[in-house]
Amino acid sequence: MGTVLESPSDAAEEPERRATPHTAVLEPDRRKDTELPSGLIPEKDAVRMAGYPGIMYLGIRGLEPLRLDDEVPYYEVAIHGTVYRGVARPVPGQSPQADTRDLRYGLARSCAQGLQVAGRTLEPSPVAMPNTPRALVRELQEVTGLSIGDLVDNAYSILNYRRHHGARYPDSMEPRGYRFRELFLMSVDTDGSLKTFYETPAGMDPEKWTHFLRVLERQTCDSLRQYAGSVMARREYGDAGVEAIREALRLRDGELRKFPPMSHVPFLELFPLEFSNLERNVGGPRR
Repeated sequence: MGTVLESPSDAAEEPERRATPHTAVLEPDRRKDTELPSGLIPEKDAVRMAGYPGIMYLGIRGLEPLRLDDEVPYYEVAIHGTVYRGVARPVPGQSPQADTRDLRYGLARSCAQGLQVAGRTLEPSPVAMPNTPRALVRELQEVTGLSIGDLVDNAYSILNYRRHHGARYPDSMEPRGYRFRELFLMSVDTDGSLKTFYETPAGMDPEKWTHFLRVLERQTCDSLRQYAGSVMARREYGDAGVEAIREALRLRDGELRKFPPMSHVPFLELFPLEFSNLERNVGGPRR
């Protein structure tokens, strides 16, 4: 299995653009700062507002509770007993009397042998931060030297856990449900490349797939399983689409249990849209 995560083959030919509502982003409030196809937030955008000491509402959530003293984390990932972080932190050499709002921030990487341990700084400093699942795996490959398969099977997103639990840290470095495989619907393809169902499967309508992912985030997996076995599912999504739905369900919630298929009920009737604007956010709301 290869250890190099390649960008899409046509990436070099694409003009610079920004994430769309159907781009899976780790931090929704930074969607407009996220470049495609890299999935990265450039440093100038990543450090914007980093020194603001209060609750920062770029979108619908406050970012302040996730701060680590004077650092703003962009990822916290535990693997093999080590926690790796990407953060914005004050640039060294500034006056200790400087107001927090006046400090200059830069990006840094660190690793620690504990969930709430400061650890040590890693070199070199990054010039951007990942904001998509694929970009996060690429970042961790660079930082750790581990293979895609190792990261998919053994890495846990601690920052996602904290977002879902009031900024609290888990009791373990391996919190259930936050392994990359389940959280990011990730697997390794037959050619050794990364596959994630947070990206639209080939031939699938992006808006329909975003709606499916939003339903999956609501943890209505039993109803989804019933729908996946129905005639209506194959009519609306096709054979390839149904297989993608079933595989995403397996990754998120384990082996598929047997459920009687639903009758001929369309997806939109079973799972009405909650919002008029569909956006694809990774590892969304949990109970």
